[in-house]
Amino acid sequence: MNIAVSMTKANQLEQKNKHEEAAKVYGDILAKFPKNTRAQAALNRLRESSQRDLNPSLEAQQKLTVAFEANDYAKAASACAALLNNHRKSHFLWNMLGKCHLEEGNLDEAATCLNKACELNPKDPSTFSSMADVHRAQGHIDNALALFDKALSLDDSHLNALNNKANTLIDLGRLNEAAPLLNKAAKLAPENPVVLFNYSNVLLKTGKTLEAKALLEQATELAPHLTGAQYNLAQLQSRDGDTEAAIQRFETMLEDNPSDDRTRADKFHAQAQLNDWSWIEDYQQARRQLGLTGKACAPFAALTFEDNPDLLRLRIQAHANTALPKVEPAKPLPADLMGSDRPERLRIGYFSSDFHDHATMRQMAGLFEAHDQSRFDIIAYSYDSTPEDAMRSRIGKAVSSFVDISQLSDGEAAKLVVKDGLDIAIDLKGFTGTSRTTLFAHRLAPLHMSYLGFPGTLGTTAMDYFVGDHVTCPAGSERYFEEHLIRLPHSFQVNDDKRTLSGQQFTRKDCGLPETGFVFCSFNSSYKITPAEFDIWMRLLDQVENSVLWLLECSETAKAHLRQEATRRGQDPERLIFAPRIAQEEHLARHPVADLFLDTFTVNAQTAASDALWAGLPVLTLPGRQFASRVGASQLSALGLPELIAKSAADYEARALELASDLDALASLRSTLQRNRLSAPLFDTKGFTRELEQGFDMAHARYLQGLPPAHLEVRDPPALEAEFPLAALSPSPAEAINPAP
Repeated sequence: MNIAVSMTKANQLEQKNKHEEAAKVYGDILAKFPKNTRAQAALNRLRESSQRDLNPSLEAQQKLTVAFEANDYAKAASACAALLNNHRKSHFLWNMLGKCHLEEGNLDEAATCLNKACELNPKDPSTFSSMADVHRAQGHIDNALALFDKALSLDDSHLNALNNKANTLIDLGRLNEAAPLLNKAAKLAPENPVVLFNYSNVLLKTGKTLEAKALLEQATELAPHLTGAQYNLAQLQSRDGDTEAAIQRFETMLEDNPSDDRTRADKFHAQAQLNDWSWIEDYQQARRQLGLTGKACAPFAALTFEDNPDLLRLRIQAHANTALPKVEPAKPLPADLMGSDRPERLRIGYFSSDFHDHATMRQMAGLFEAHDQSRFDIIAYSYDSTPEDAMRSRIGKAVSSFVDISQLSDGEAAKLVVKDGLDIAIDLKGFTGTSRTTLFAHRLAPLHMSYLGFPGTLGTTAMDYFVGDHVTCPAGSERYFEEHLIRLPHSFQVNDDKRTLSGQQFTRKDCGLPETGFVFCSFNSSYKITPAEFDIWMRLLDQVENSVLWLLECSETAKAHLRQEATRRGQDPERLIFAPRIAQEEHLARHPVADLFLDTFTVNAQTAASDALWAGLPVLTLPGRQFASRVGASQLSALGLPELIAKSAADYEARALELASDLDALASLRSTLQRNRLSAPLFDTKGFTRELEQGFDMAHARYLQGLPPAHLEVRDPPALEAEFPLAALSPSPAEAINPAP
């Protein structure tokens, strides 16, 4: 090769703007003579010139970047399109235009632009990451994950790829794979609030709440208007007892977004936990649209606001439409199986996060042990992260198999469950706590049932049946439920007749109670106490000399509010005495020290009432309209004590006063309770189990006949139902939650 001739040829090609051909000649020279400085300098000059021609000026690029980061995607896209007229091979412009289309939801246009950018520079990780975002938005999840992997192979610290691949895995329920990606992203960008928030979500879902809370605190400090982080932090603060801080955070969020019904409802519920009854007046002003026109509100909070089951169903349906937007319908029975015989053993799956020492299992443990194993194959599907304890061990021994699905996504869990071939799948949580009711959007079994966890409809066609009874679900209440009702003949509530009380003999002195005087008791959660019952309780203290009101320990703020409310009603606040929280067996053993348990109205005592009755303490209740307000009446009717079921607020007050004034009558009642406790249906675990199994058989028999779900009665309703029908107990919403004077 003659270097001089080749250099001359390259220069001539340059002058004719044949830059690619000139660059090839310079490259050929350097291939033969790598130390030729003239050829190297000429090639570098040519590349710099070509790069200037390829991309717009740095100033133009900066302006586009500023517009994009300001979310002015239309302006940035328009500028990119104009500049591409002169810079058709600019990777920067095609990449930027593709990202603008992605942000505006123009997915096909985004894909076209990003593919062109990838052709121009196949080594830029940001292009592959953006292409992955497009495929994710289009629902092409496998393609998206492959493209994220390609981006990370080019740059394993690419923040967008780490974050968005993790989010894709979270959507799939693959939390264990998402966590290390977000952990790495958080270390790379410790001041990126979105990354911290996303990582906190994974930690929350895997039970690492302390670490999640710390990340949320950082994220909210960095980005005060990051709503999701603020909301989750407020939820954790409320759960941890820092309710005042949670309320303040909810209020700040409402200042930014006054129409956020979800936050408003949670604020009301948090105030109720503190017995700050100012929420009631605020609720009355918002009640017509709350949870119906804006964001759906949490179902559990909704059922505490008022005793209005029609309104409650609408609110829960709104939540269910958000939580389970797509529900897989039940598959019809194949024609060749129509009218076939019942399998020798029906396969029943119970789903819960409470298979440990929890109130639900304290009630249900005996049920699992009492199931007829010759006719039913019982499988417990657990999705909690609580360590093994004695209760879980007990349940594990009682069921046919215990399956941990805590680390599986909903889709993965559904595939496993379908493979197990269940006949009936039962949700024990509903919309409470660490619920995974979303699992039931998949068709896990021919029949889905809701039982025990949530005291009301789940508002979704994902559920075929709801297990109740003739008291909680009297004639006419069908319209309050999306599900079909299975009415058990006695109480819907299962109880474990093997529960033991501590051997300790508690005295009044042990409990901090006066040696003499009548002890009214209400071991309900503080949020259930409203002015409606509290007014009555204060009048009872007025009329029963030396009496006291024994309540369950709550926060210092809640206690202060209750004492203030007592003072406002002319009572000595020292007559309110708070019982510290102690071990369950000891808690049961101290109940007999009280004289009468006073139930709350809108949401009755549930496990608290059955605890009291099992311990021998009479419970006085007033049934309302919604399921949660009729649980006490259900328990008492199944215990054969209708005299403790009041017919009105005035009757409730009169009966309480009568029992407090006639100790012989109260002693006779307690004696009846002690007799019935061991013989009546409420605490007959085996009898209850046979009735529930009959309900399973009836529902499954319809399925085998090719019939759709229908309201079912395990047997004729008890005669007691006529004594407190629903129509006679329909207070107006205003009556249910009158604000304090």
